[in-house]
Amino acid sequence: MKNFKRILAGIMAGTTTLSFAACSTESTSGAGSSTDSDSSSYFTTIDDEIENPVSIDNISIDAGDKVEPAELIYLGCYDITTAGDVKPAYKYFSANYDCTIKCTIVGSLQILEKLTTAISSGDSPDLVDYADSTFPLIMSKNMYTPLDEYMDLSAPQWSGLEEYINNYRWNGNNYYYPWAYNVSPYFLVYNRGLYEELGIDDPKELYDEGNWTWDTMTDCIRKFIDSDVNGERTGLYGATAYAAQSIINSTGTPLISVGDDGKLVGNFDNANVDRAANFMQSLKKEGLASFQEGVIDVDTVPIKDGTAAFQAMGEWIISGYARDMTKDDTLDYFFVPFPRDPSADDYYYSMTTFGYLVPAGSKYAKQASVFINCCRLSNTDEDLKATTKESIMKNKKYTDEMYDFLISFKEINNFKAVVDEPYGLDETTGQIIKDILGNTLFDLQNETYAGQSWTQMREANIGAINKQIDYYNGLLSKDD
Repeated sequence: MKNFKRILAGIMAGTTTLSFAACSTESTSGAGSSTDSDSSSYFTTIDDEIENPVSIDNISIDAGDKVEPAELIYLGCYDITTAGDVKPAYKYFSANYDCTIKCTIVGSLQILEKLTTAISSGDSPDLVDYADSTFPLIMSKNMYTPLDEYMDLSAPQWSGLEEYINNYRWNGNNYYYPWAYNVSPYFLVYNRGLYEELGIDDPKELYDEGNWTWDTMTDCIRKFIDSDVNGERTGLYGATAYAAQSIINSTGTPLISVGDDGKLVGNFDNANVDRAANFMQSLKKEGLASFQEGVIDVDTVPIKDGTAAFQAMGEWIISGYARDMTKDDTLDYFFVPFPRDPSADDYYYSMTTFGYLVPAGSKYAKQASVFINCCRLSNTDEDLKATTKESIMKNKKYTDEMYDFLISFKEINNFKAVVDEPYGLDETTGQIIKDILGNTLFDLQNETYAGQSWTQMREANIGAINKQIDYYNGLLSKDD
């Protein structure tokens, strides 16, 4: 659910950011205004037959029964036939199932409008990106095709994922089979070379030791700022709402969860959420979380120039830092997940997913399901996985260390994952939640919430949030 407005058109259109090539749609409130981005292929699509030729000749996978040849239409924000992490799956699908995909690429904020128009006109696409508004908003409007009859959860590629897939179940049907799972869709990027020069503990080493906590992160930021005699350094900046959500989720508590009965549960007044909010407010009050003048969340200059301790951003931004490192081997940038809550019983991570859904009215739901299986197998089949890694490395220019660390967070069964989808109730309520989260961690000069505490913002809006939760639970009750 990554449908955020963007400040910087042309960077990427949420994150999250969710497969290596998925649309990035994190909050961009740092400059106090935002616009939609119509381009989402920056760093994801290249002249692939020259720079990234992919061979699938020696690969054999079982992605489903043979299907009739077809040209599928994809509606989304990047070219899934050439993006580094999807290209091997697409090439296998095309070669072995005699199907092709035609991509209609639009900005992430246009997807719902375009999808609605296409379905209404009887010209439905066959694949569409998962987005902020997918669950529960679009699912409740019967705009997707149930895939239960086409997908087999007992197939090896879906092993261990049933609880997560069923988390998005609506009225007894599964519409969404995510092929990419990220237990850390947002990272804290830092200038590791500068940290070493300043004698500050390396956050990655702290993470490896199990000592990467709210407290040690705060200590790193303080030391970073205090080391500057000119007073020009700042602490944490970046994706506003998602950064705040990641800190909240590190307590093990989602803002909105799905109960055993399939109904939505709001946790905005949970004691753990309050404790995380108080921590974030302390960072803001001390000046450890703030935007430099003229800087927005996607700006990389503060990290590169050594004037900010951390940039909180979706993993997509890491490839930009990696590309710079290939041009100058003296540079050393790295990243860590958000820190652990020192009061929690374990290390909890925000989990997000990415994948495609089949719109209502699609003529090729079976073919689309085979392609989704191919995409998932690119993460599980050893041969296709190796080919996909080679494709990603050519595309993204990661170091081996970067790739290995990133890919480790795709193995969700190794982590305590918190599934939290707070932005899909409706556009208005989703924006309210983004605003109060962002303003808890950063002083964003929002006229509505200027000077207000988390408690004040929550109490002013909890009624509207709960009203929407009750609305969707009411829809579910009618179908019991």
